[in-house]
Amino acid sequence: MSLALHDLLVCCRGLENDKATERKKEAEHFRRLLRSPEVLQKLDCASSTKPKASKQLTWDNVFRFLQHYVQKETESLQSSRSNVTATTLTIRQKKMAEVCSLIKYFIRYANKRGPRLNCGELLKHVMDVLHDSYRCSAYGENYSSILLKNVLTVRKYWCEISQQQWQSAGAFWVHL
Repeated sequence: MSLALHDLLVCCRGLENDKATERKKEAEHFRRLLRSPEVLQKLDCASSTKPKASKQLTWDNVFRFLQHYVQKETESLQSSRSNVTATTLTIRQKKMAEVCSLIKYFIRYANKRGPRLNCGELLKHVMDVLHDSYRCSAYGENYSSILLKNVLTVRKYWCEISQQQWQSAGAFWVHL
C-alpha cells in the first residue's frame, strides 16, 4: 500500500474514534487528503483492479468508513441531552451539517472521477438514513439532496439500481 493510501487508511480509522474531537480533526484531515491527486489516483487504481484484494483501500472501502463515521456522530447526538439552550442547538445543527457535508464531498469526488461507488451500497445507506426517524430528522434534507443530485443524476447508477431498490425508494417517497 502506498504512503498516500496508508495516510488515508489511518485517517479513516480515526473517523471511527470514540472521541468526538478526534473524529472532527480526522474529518478535516480527510478533506485535505481527498484533494491530493496522488490519493485520488491510487484510489482509482485500487478500485479498478480486479479481483479486489481485501487489503486494498478502494472508494467503496472508504465509503464504509464514512458510514461508520455517520453512525458514531449520530450516536453522539442521540446520547446528548434534549433540553438545551439555543446555542447548544445551533452547535448540534452545525455538527449535523458538517457530517452531511463530508459525505456529500466524498460522493462528489468519487463521481467527478467517473462513478466509482457501488450504487447498491450507496443507495442502501441513503435509504437507511431516510427510513430511520432520528437520522431522517437530523440528515434527511441533506440526504434527499444527495440522492437527487449525486445518485439519480448519474446514468451509470441507474443501471445498477435493482428493481427492488427502485420499488422501495418509490414506496418511500409516496409514503411521505
